[in-house]
Amino acid sequence: MNTLKYKGYVGSVAYSEADKVFFGKIEGIDGLVNYEGESVSELTDAFQEAVEDYIVFCEEHNRKPEKSYTGTFNVRIAPDTHRDIAHLAAEAGISINAFVRKALGEAVRRPWNKASVLTEGYDTETGEPALLMDSGNDATYGTKKEVRLSVPQKDLELLRELARRMGWTTPRRPGGTSR
Repeated sequence: MNTLKYKGYVGSVAYSEADKVFFGKIEGIDGLVNYEGESVSELTDAFQEAVEDYIVFCEEHNRKPEKSYTGTFNVRIAPDTHRDIAHLAAEAGISINAFVRKALGEAVRRPWNKASVLTEGYDTETGEPALLMDSGNDATYGTKKEVRLSVPQKDLELLRELARRMGWTTPRRPGGTSR
């Protein structure tokens, strides 16, 4: 989804073919503030003006500009995922809530639009196959001697097969034990 950002506010972006206009609303507030424009430039200006007007409105009416959140929400997941989370939480010695809180906190700090990209490369010292792991601003190389990857549980078998085909040793779990 395309969004606009200004002064810590996020605005949605949509297009109406019938009206030939871009439009959106400020997200994450307790009110409804819309804006529109016939071009991206006009939409951006209208969004910024809407944010400024909203801030003034909140000051004049002694309102908090951010949306109020309770910190509680329900999430529906597959029973197998629920079971896996319960097992992982038990192994870590924490509650399911603590496990989910930690996982969501980590996900929020790792923006979705900067997902890790894995591409084949070569170690500059030995010329042996390696992987370039690019996570936003950080890029690290692993050599044939050691490559550390974090992968979802569902992709673990694929990773093992890849390692086997490249002649690498069996991938290890966190803590250094093989599976």
